[in-house]
Amino acid sequence: MSNVFSPVVSLVLLISCVFANAGVASESTAVLVENGYARESIPGTSISSAYMAISNLSAKNIKLVAASSSVSDRIEIHQHIMSDGLMRMRQRDYVDILAKNTVIFQPSGFHLMMFDLKQPLKAKEHIVITLHFDDKSSIDVNYTIKGLKRKKHHH
Repeated sequence: MSNVFSPVVSLVLLISCVFANAGVASESTAVLVENGYARESIPGTSISSAYMAISNLSAKNIKLVAASSSVSDRIEIHQHIMSDGLMRMRQRDYVDILAKNTVIFQPSGFHLMMFDLKQPLKAKEHIVITLHFDDKSSIDVNYTIKGLKRKKHHH
């Protein structure tokens, strides 16, 4: 029995690893979230940011209207914009995700800001953030925490 059980367990683990950073909403919503990651919190602070790619696979436009998580009671949608030659961060009520399109959440662009973290976020850990859309659908996304240290470039 254990010889049959091991390949099945291995396959389930492999599939879990492949989809660890992806989230898929219900078929009616047809949203795919990939490459989700959050930044390790800076020691002494209680904020962090999260990034991802949200693809709307449907023929209907949708809006990301909110995000929630057990790690923070306050998550806001933000966008960096250039204003008078300065980069400024603005809170957004929603982000349009057009039909058959992808919106990238990345540094210096759209991102989620997590305030009043209940505990520091540490590199290589995982958190779940639920994304909420204007059609009342939601999706749980697994985010990997990336460290603050930048890799050194060798010349």
